[in-house]
Amino acid sequence: MKVSIIDIVWSVVSMIVLAVSYLKGHLIYGLLIIYAMMFVIFYIHILKIRKSISESIAVYGEITGYHTEKTGKGFCPIVKYTTEDGREITSIYTIVEKKQRYETGTEIMICYDPEKPMSFYFAGQEDALTSTYYRFIIIGGIISAILLILSQIK
Repeated sequence: MKVSIIDIVWSVVSMIVLAVSYLKGHLIYGLLIIYAMMFVIFYIHILKIRKSISESIAVYGEITGYHTEKTGKGFCPIVKYTTEDGREITSIYTIVEKKQRYETGTEIMICYDPEKPMSFYFAGQEDALTSTYYRFIIIGGIISAILLILSQIK
């Protein structure tokens, strides 16, 4: 697993927020602050993805096989396609699926990012790119609301 600078920064900031809120006797508020920061970061990711989707180019790609996760429980289709400028690309879909949705050799409409041609998604499945962020925002919001209510009961 690759750890990026943003992961390290996020961890350090979260630890500082929790430590300060704990020392001040308001741990719940520290957790709420972390959720608020997470909400902002995830929403920025969603906006970037939407922008990328709006600038994507649709082409037909061929399913050439599947990359299997080490656990053997997840599959990522491998797709071969040609960009507008004639480059032939073979790329692995970044979203893991529980089953092999397409037969090998099937041609399917995909959309790729002209800035990063290796990055693509299946046409009509744009929601798959942002659904995890929305899930975390909603679940985090519910947990935050419960924590806030519990903190007011005392």
